[in-house]
Amino acid sequence: MHTIAALDLEPIKVKLMHEESGEGWTLERANAVEFEYRRFLYLMKQYPHEQTAPLVDVDTFWHYHILDTMKYHADCDAVFGHYLHHFPYIGLRGEDDEAAHIRVGQRMKELYEDTFGEDYVRASAGAFAHSGVLVQDIAHSGVLAADVAHSGVLASDIAHSGVLAAKVAHSGVVNTSMVAAEAAIVAAQQSSFYTLRPRLPQSA
Repeated sequence: MHTIAALDLEPIKVKLMHEESGEGWTLERANAVEFEYRRFLYLMKQYPHEQTAPLVDVDTFWHYHILDTMKYHADCDAVFGHYLHHFPYIGLRGEDDEAAHIRVGQRMKELYEDTFGEDYVRASAGAFAHSGVLVQDIAHSGVLAADVAHSGVLASDIAHSGVLAAKVAHSGVVNTSMVAAEAAIVAAQQSSFYTLRPRLPQSA
């Protein structure tokens, strides 16, 4: 667990928070999903033969980690001693596959709760916001029927409403969250995974 806790995931969060090339997440959301992603990695380390169906936000974090190919390869070597592959098609190949997706999602729920002694799905809206585990995510992980995700207005809708930190900054409203987000971006830009990589040559 120490190796997973020591992973530098700041560059991944910066990418996720970027409005144009990322998901436009807030710092709070990125931090919350980072916490859950580290738990997901721990489960993969503890149960290497289990199939995976993480919650949507966690899966998105995983995708962005994988996109940073050099870093993901190094992090996998450090944590697992090998490359942790991702199969992105489960649940998409017909009814039997969707049923398997639901079973795998339920299994992830069981492993999570047995390992961490906490509910996979937090019981209150405040807990959802803190943990990054949203009702919409649950449906896509196979834990609940898909119609549950579309039965009401969910907290995740807010993240996609266009009201993002970058736009708030232009309104003249500055808060500690935005300052912290900017500090996180600066720290990530100074990390070794940015500075040690080859860059395109400057044009004359």
